[in-house]
Amino acid sequence: MRKLRTWREYLIKRLAADQGRASGYLQAALEDCQNHEDPAVFLLALQTVVNSQGGVSELAKQTGISRRTLLEMLSGDALPRIDILVSVLNALGCQISIQSIEGTNPGPELASEDSSTVSIEAANPGLELPTKN
Repeated sequence: MRKLRTWREYLIKRLAADQGRASGYLQAALEDCQNHEDPAVFLLALQTVVNSQGGVSELAKQTGISRRTLLEMLSGDALPRIDILVSVLNALGCQISIQSIEGTNPGPELASEDSSTVSIEAANPGLELPTKN
């Protein structure tokens, strides 16, 4: 049996063996990306999980996204478009979820009920919103 030579090889082997570990690894990387505003952290973790699940070619087959597009996404400096990221995560058996950050409040411009109503109406001019009584 061949011994693993690098930390990355060891990590890929561990992530391949445990889907829960892979999704936890991505979650931690996404939180780190958000905290430090550095997409490279998440993209490197995503690349590692992709490699643990068969590589970019296998992912391209599962998602219908070209291998070239996936390679560019994984080696880029910015987070990918949300539709591509969702497709990739679905193929990896993961999903994105949103939760509140404890101990924080949105800024006044985000907390204002009127500003959110205006943006919803502007985005969907034909949408009828419930009236306040």
